[in-house]
Amino acid sequence: MPHREMRVMMASDTHPEVMTMPERRPASKDVISVTRILVPTDFSPGAEGALRWGVTLADRLGAELIFLHVLDLNLGAVAGLPSDVAAIPAVDELARLLRAEATESMGALAARYPKARTIILEGSPRDAIPRVAREEGASLIVIGTLGRTGLSHLVFGSVAEHVVRHSPVPVLTVRREEPV
Repeated sequence: MPHREMRVMMASDTHPEVMTMPERRPASKDVISVTRILVPTDFSPGAEGALRWGVTLADRLGAELIFLHVLDLNLGAVAGLPSDVAAIPAVDELARLLRAEATESMGALAARYPKARTIILEGSPRDAIPRVAREEGASLIVIGTLGRTGLSHLVFGSVAEHVVRHSPVPVLTVRREEPV
C-alpha cells in the first residue's frame, strides 16, 4: 500500500516530526462512479422535475447527460391509452406531426441544456428506456412520475414503475411537483 508523508507539530515542539501513514483509498468495489445519466422525458410538466434533478446531478458529479424521448406511435398511446390496449399504428399524417413535435421539443430542450446529448426513438417507452440505458452505458436513470393511484394506475400502469423493475442500473424517480 502506498505511503504518504505527514508532518505533525506538537504544541511543545519547535520541530515537526515526520511519520508515514498508509494512504487510505476505498476498495474499487466500494466506489460508485456515476459517469452517464439518462433522463427520459415526454416533455410533460411531470418530467420537468426529473430534468432538473438530472441536470443538477450531472453537473455536480461531472457526468455526461443524455435526454431520451421515446415516441410511441400506436394509436392507443397517442390517445392516452397504454400501447398494450390498442396497438393500431397511427396514420401517416399524425405520425409525421408527432415526429415533428418531438423533434421541436427535443431541440428546445437541447437549447436549454447544450451540454446534453439527445436521443429520439420510436417504440414502447417501457421497453426502450432500460434498453437504451444498457446500450449507452448509463450509470443512473432519472425519471419523472405522474403519481397516479387507484384505478388510473391499474388501467394505465406506470412507465416509471416498469423502468424501476427492469432497469440494469439504479433509478431515481422524481414525483411531479403539485402547484401550490
